[in-house]
Amino acid sequence: MSVRIVRVTTLDPAQADLAVEWNDVFVASTVATMGDDHDAWSMASLRAREASSAWDRRYLAAVDDAGRVLSSANLAMPLRDNPELALLDLAVHPDHRRLGIGTTMFDHVTEVARGAGRTSLVTETAYPKDGTDPGEAFARIHGFDMAQTNHRNDLDVTGYRHEQASDTPGYVIETSTDDTKDEWLEDRAHLQRRMSTDVPLGDLDFEEEDWDVERLKGEREATAKSGRRAVESVARHLDTGRLVAFTQLQIPTAEPVLAYQQDTLVLREHRGHGLGAAVKAANMRTLRAESPQTRIVRTWNAQENGPMIAVNEALGYRTTAILREWQKRLG
Repeated sequence: MSVRIVRVTTLDPAQADLAVEWNDVFVASTVATMGDDHDAWSMASLRAREASSAWDRRYLAAVDDAGRVLSSANLAMPLRDNPELALLDLAVHPDHRRLGIGTTMFDHVTEVARGAGRTSLVTETAYPKDGTDPGEAFARIHGFDMAQTNHRNDLDVTGYRHEQASDTPGYVIETSTDDTKDEWLEDRAHLQRRMSTDVPLGDLDFEEEDWDVERLKGEREATAKSGRRAVESVARHLDTGRLVAFTQLQIPTAEPVLAYQQDTLVLREHRGHGLGAAVKAANMRTLRAESPQTRIVRTWNAQENGPMIAVNEALGYRTTAILREWQKRLG
């Protein structure tokens, strides 16, 4: 089958139909593996992130002679840190698999990554707890090594019973229902940098990320533009006045039934005081009050992150799917 690769810009009105079809391939591919319980990005979220100055994003489509999108790829390359890294999301429509289209797309995006000076490709696969993902065989065939296994864990909000505030002597828990507060930004930038180094990374070869106040403001704006509301709780160390832990939830305003747990971090030097459980419990109290429509909260945890898994299991989270990270070194 003859295909050609074209670049897609979701922000270009002239490519509106192409962009929708490009995204539909990701959704169809994800549904084929995960069913309706999938986590494919919405077009609003993609558009909001495409405008970010922290990333070079290349959206590519493999189209046939009739102009139909058969395969889609999203290549994201950080511009502020990790200059060797490229994150790849590649999908082939289920009706057009095993025809070599995925390999054609992969060969193309690999050359795009090399041309941008990238020497490391990272991709993900995901499947239900008792299922499989054909993408894993594709990853192995194309030279990827499995670098980390994560559990996708869901919390039934209707059965959540942890309403009491945790006792954290020496610390105070603060919560915002409008994303990261301005007065938190400086400390939160430090926490976000530490998030990139203090959490388990398995065999992933990542460097520390470069975060500052302006980058956090950009992320805050992108969250709002993507149609999500953020709830965030932090722990403040009373002796120093500094923030030493945080957690964030994001709620899609159009479909608030399912909320997404984002990053959670307690600085290493402040662990052992129950701060992870405290900020998560504070967020859940706020979520139940502010978004009574939410029924499920979804999070992802590295398999080796025992302490955070223990916190989540105590709150009632249960594993529903497996996500794996794969890394390939480019010559």
